[in-house]
Amino acid sequence: MKNRKLNWLIGSLIGSIFLGLWIKIVDWKEFLFYLTSFQLEPVLGFSVFYMLAYFFRSLRWRIILKPIYQLNVLDSFSIFILGLLVNFLVPIRAGEFVKALLLKKKYSLQISRSLPTIFIDKLSDLFPILIILIGLPLFTFKMNITLYTVITLILLIFLLLIIFLYLAVNHKQKTVDILNIIFSILPPGFRNKLEYFIDSFVSGMSIMRKRFSAIAGISLLTILAIFAEAFYIFMVFRAFGAQIDYPHILFGYTLMNLTYILPTPPAQIGSNQFMWVLIFSFALGLNENLTSAAVTFSHLLTTIIILLLGGLSLMALKIKPKDLKYSDKKNN
Repeated sequence: MKNRKLNWLIGSLIGSIFLGLWIKIVDWKEFLFYLTSFQLEPVLGFSVFYMLAYFFRSLRWRIILKPIYQLNVLDSFSIFILGLLVNFLVPIRAGEFVKALLLKKKYSLQISRSLPTIFIDKLSDLFPILIILIGLPLFTFKMNITLYTVITLILLIFLLLIIFLYLAVNHKQKTVDILNIIFSILPPGFRNKLEYFIDSFVSGMSIMRKRFSAIAGISLLTILAIFAEAFYIFMVFRAFGAQIDYPHILFGYTLMNLTYILPTPPAQIGSNQFMWVLIFSFALGLNENLTSAAVTFSHLLTTIIILLLGGLSLMALKIKPKDLKYSDKKNN
């Protein structure tokens, strides 16, 4: 309980800082002008591309999971959306554990077996950082120190996780030994339980060994998800009157999407507003008040979509909200 309160406190503090920075940037008269004079119908119509992006990601996870359990398409999408919903509401990426918990409750799949598939799925979300690096010389827009810092940080995280995946697949025992050394500072009782989990988790990484066709499918679905979501964002900006081409939006939103690997406040309030302005206005040159109005509306719309899809997913899986709670008393 104390950890949950601390996580909420830290997340809320981060959100408050970002929100404060964003509020200082906005000219509220111009902001309200843009917010009350955009075209609603195109945005609502093209929001299907936002949902399609998460459908592609759920298919990607389904491919990763296939060797240990064959989920049907509806269940994989529903579980994925519930994970997204929890991540959206809770500032500690708890949705990833919720997905593993649902697999355990519904299909008796051990958490230590399913978590590696979720780890690999999240790692796939970082793959577009390579597209960012390749495309960077092709674009002529102003890069600031903050953007360079974000790109560098995400690239380092991606490389570290790739190295970990490689070691886990090809040098399991060495990886287990390194992790056990890292966690040796924990109390003996907890450490003994963790050692079994670490061994199972690292063993689960071998799920991707020699699955070359699966890796190709995972990469393709990741790219399709990014293209679909960027197209939705492109239509949002066009509805607000922005004169910007799709390639720039694709670059900007790909980078924006990568920042979700970093800690975010509850419902991403504050961080979304600030990061949109940082990337689309300070880097890509769009009016900051137009961008602020666009992100405010888009944030509201996507929140409604996530809540609706989350509710439908609960009904499709025939589970109750309390089933999304993780208890340490549950075995792995």
